[in-house]
Amino acid sequence: MVKVEPVLIPAKQPLPDLRGGVGTPYIVYDARRDAYWFLFTGWSDPTGSKREGYAAPIDEALNVDLGKLRKILPSDFPAPAGYTNNAVRGLYNEARDEFLVTSTHGEDAYIAAFGADWSLKGHKILIKGFRKDSGLPIRPTGAYGNIRDALAVAPIGDSSAIGIFALRNVDELGELAVEDWGELGRWGAGNDVIDFTLMPRLQVFVEVDTPSRWVLQTYIGPSLDEVALSDLRNIALLEASLMPLLGLDDSFTQVGHPHYTTLPDGRPKLLLASFRDTWTRRPDTGREGYTHEIWAVYVDEAIFDPRSYGELRGRFQGAESKWYYVPGAERLYVAVDGEAELVQRLDLRDEVEETVELSKGINVVERPVTWVKIRAKAPVKATIKAVMR
Repeated sequence: MVKVEPVLIPAKQPLPDLRGGVGTPYIVYDARRDAYWFLFTGWSDPTGSKREGYAAPIDEALNVDLGKLRKILPSDFPAPAGYTNNAVRGLYNEARDEFLVTSTHGEDAYIAAFGADWSLKGHKILIKGFRKDSGLPIRPTGAYGNIRDALAVAPIGDSSAIGIFALRNVDELGELAVEDWGELGRWGAGNDVIDFTLMPRLQVFVEVDTPSRWVLQTYIGPSLDEVALSDLRNIALLEASLMPLLGLDDSFTQVGHPHYTTLPDGRPKLLLASFRDTWTRRPDTGREGYTHEIWAVYVDEAIFDPRSYGELRGRFQGAESKWYYVPGAERLYVAVDGEAELVQRLDLRDEVEETVELSKGINVVERPVTWVKIRAKAPVKATIKAVMR
């Protein structure tokens, strides 16, 4: 059963720095001290452009201790910018007893290392000219052969797609290098603030600025026992609407800034931001409101079950796609503007393939297997919808 609870409401806070709005929630566990830290952005200006990164203790009842609030990313760090520190994500490195926090700031995405007391140890630009306010969540892999590596996801291009990145030597800023692994999924036109998981499966949670509302969507991938990390550069995920599973009502107006976690109480939940006043102009600024609030929506394992969504969707343009993950699909619809073929594999490493010819128009493939790709002699445009069993 879905349960919705407030976490941080600006109107109830005594701190002027947070009265403008709060967003991009993230919870990090300090295993050495058995302590939970709540990372978020906050701002005082009504236009929401001078945002800053904060860390504060949070308990199992989701009470945020603002008496111990730390401003870890001031608006002028790492350099002055017009739109500052607009999305923070982080993790704790127990071996080095330090926190790693990523942020999008100005035109760049960067990472900063902090000591256990949140003293700054160093920072590095990860993607220069990033030009997004989505944040850059990272997840360490930890697998043999990839011990010091991590993965990251972010909107790419015009934000109609999301991309995947590998971060090599993520625990040492001086050695850290970013590899662009290309497009991971494509749907919509305004993918924005983003989070993802590697457990229980590879799954992306993203805020999308649709023509009607900011809403939450998800891209569903395999569990990592199905693929090697190196396979992730060759696969593509289909998208589904997350909103019907959350049970939110219209009082929230619009929602975004998703973060999936079981911390600190051991219960699965999505932290998110509500934008209640974006539909109207403020008299003092002449612009829409930016008073974001942070809420928790308790969920269950259904959000990780592809069957919960009814259909999964994606778009492709080119001569050969990556391998789309369509687990347990009853039917696959492929609308294509030219001649092509659908290649199917039970497993990515199989040498055995089955091919279905696709004609111009809408094609129906019954009970496709787990992995499919589109291949054509000349570039085509395709829309894919998988109807789940």
